[in-house]
Amino acid sequence: MKIKTKLVLIITAVNVACIGVLTIASLRFTQQQITLLADENVRGVAQNSANRIGGWLENYLNKVQALGQIVSHYDTMKPEERRPVINSMLHSLAEENPDLLNVWAIFEPNALDGMDDYFINSPGTDATGRFISRYVRENDAITLNAHTGYTNEGSGGNYYFQSFRSGKEAIIEPYYLSVGGKNKLVTSLTVPLIRSGETIGVAGVDIELTEVQELAGTIRPFGIGDSAVFSHGGIVIAHPDPGRFGKHMKDTEHDLVGIHLGEMVQAVRDGAEAHFKNYWPAIKSDMLIALSPFTVGDSDTPWAFAVAAPERIIMAPVYRMVFISIILGAAILGVLTLIVLVVSKSITSPLKSMEAAFAAIGEGDFTHGLEVRSNDEIGNIGRSFNITLEKMKTLIITIKKQAAALFDIGNALASNMNQTAAAVNQITANIKSIKSQVASQSSSVTETNATMEQITGTINRLSDHIDHQSVSVSSSSSAVEQMLANIQSVTDTLVRNAENAYSLSIASEDGRASLQEVAQDIREIAHESEGLLEINKLMKNIAGQTNLLSMNAAIEAAHAGDAGSGFAVVSGEIRKLAENSGEQSKTIGSVLRKIIASIEKIDRSTGIVLGKFEVIDTGVKTVTNQEANIREAMEEQGVGSHQILETISQLKDITHHVKDGSRKMLSDSREVIEEGKRLEQVTQEITGGMNEMADGADKINAAINQVNEISGKNKESIDILVREVSRFKV
Repeated sequence: MKIKTKLVLIITAVNVACIGVLTIASLRFTQQQITLLADENVRGVAQNSANRIGGWLENYLNKVQALGQIVSHYDTMKPEERRPVINSMLHSLAEENPDLLNVWAIFEPNALDGMDDYFINSPGTDATGRFISRYVRENDAITLNAHTGYTNEGSGGNYYFQSFRSGKEAIIEPYYLSVGGKNKLVTSLTVPLIRSGETIGVAGVDIELTEVQELAGTIRPFGIGDSAVFSHGGIVIAHPDPGRFGKHMKDTEHDLVGIHLGEMVQAVRDGAEAHFKNYWPAIKSDMLIALSPFTVGDSDTPWAFAVAAPERIIMAPVYRMVFISIILGAAILGVLTLIVLVVSKSITSPLKSMEAAFAAIGEGDFTHGLEVRSNDEIGNIGRSFNITLEKMKTLIITIKKQAAALFDIGNALASNMNQTAAAVNQITANIKSIKSQVASQSSSVTETNATMEQITGTINRLSDHIDHQSVSVSSSSSAVEQMLANIQSVTDTLVRNAENAYSLSIASEDGRASLQEVAQDIREIAHESEGLLEINKLMKNIAGQTNLLSMNAAIEAAHAGDAGSGFAVVSGEIRKLAENSGEQSKTIGSVLRKIIASIEKIDRSTGIVLGKFEVIDTGVKTVTNQEANIREAMEEQGVGSHQILETISQLKDITHHVKDGSRKMLSDSREVIEEGKRLEQVTQEITGGMNEMADGADKINAAINQVNEISGKNKESIDILVREVSRFKV
């Protein structure tokens, strides 16, 4: 599957999911909010309507309450005036309110004025004279008659005993009353008549509930709902179905409230609010039903107002919103799909160009680049690709140049290795020559030590002679002949000493010349060793450059993929060659550094020995001069013995000087012997170093031969590298 198709499918799926989730979530939230709002509106309508019906009923109750207030103060009136006043008030109330069916007042026997016997069978009384006045409206005429049936608690008597016994205002359960030859559903609003805290009677009005039914019929929630009014006992007072008036709601409302009927009846009885939802098959919709109680006055028998509204109608805006949201989502999805198509095309077009460029690169052609037209991430990738391609082209060009240079370096390396092999052979020959010279030097040093031992013995004997000379000089004043004999003996001894000093001087000169030759040879060896170090550094640099070149070649081979696999093998062989060359160079460098250190040590020891030889030569010359002086003095003493006595004192002084010089010569001779021993030890160390140098030279020679072979392999690898690099087009 192509990237364009993948992008379209993936982004379209994401858009569908996002739009679907967003639409469903918003519709769900909207539905919940509208349902909640509708439920609150239905309950608000029920509550407002209940307050409206309750207010209408309480308006009539307030008119009866005025009669109760007057009765509570009727003690201020004369007993004979009380009945006329109350009847007058009842008549006025009936006359002022034509919608009242009856206005009445009933007092307990003799509770009003104690004059029941006086008013027996008078208007508004019965045979007992009890005040039971009732004003009835008939044919627009108001007539006074005695109330009847109020003592029967099982039927209409409740309108009297309910307030009488509770001492509270009351609204009586609806009942049917014949009005104008027709049975009308009516109710009574009653007020207890209280004097001194004691209920002495009840006043009330009878009203027809038709107006309540008409009022409830005008209340239609959301323009399509229904309303109903129920009494405290569950009697249907108002309803969309008039056939249910006066019946108990248990018998009539099951089809409308279903399983919630018991809950609704209990709520009406308890005067509690209730709200629920029930499905009405007739309209094929759930109905939201709310019940709100209302009371009249301080009665404890609240009635209830119920409203029902079809959820289908309430939720119609939600359904319209769902439809609109689906259409809008489909439109947005279509627009997004078109946008995705355009975007995916703009994304995949550069990718196709990249595909063609990579195919060309896979064939080794680096001359193709990407055409960049955008400034987005794809454009940045294209620019980066072009930059990388230019760098690769530059790198390949560099590799070609370096391969050519490496080819020249390989040839030069092979030539240099041949020269190096010849130089190493020459060095080996020089080392062998130096080795023989060092052996000769060791023999000379041994002979010099023996000669120095002889000189030391001679100096010891000279010291003894000088001691004897001192004794002789001391006794010369008493025996000149003996002195002359001693002078002759001294002269002979001096001659021998001169000969020995001359021999010592010649041996010292020979030893110094030999040491100078050894020092010159050592300097030549050091110079040759420095040349070897330079060659070794060159080899090390060549190995490092070869290793670096092999690493770069391996990197480029990895970039080239399968096309660079052969190139990677070549780079690996070059890297191994460079590593072997580097190891051999380290070995040669270590051996050369040891040789140079040994040579430097020999050079320092040779310098010290030369210095000592200078001291010995100076001492020998001094002794020779002194001996010549002594001999001349002794000859002069032999010419003229008389002059001996004159020069005895001088001779004593000279003898003391000679003695000191002899001691100094003895000390210097011993130092020369010690230096000779050290020189002999150094010579032995030089001999060991030269042996090591000879072994190192053999190893160097072997390494050079190996490097020479490696150079041949290196040249072959370079030829392969040049051939592989020439395949790339840049």
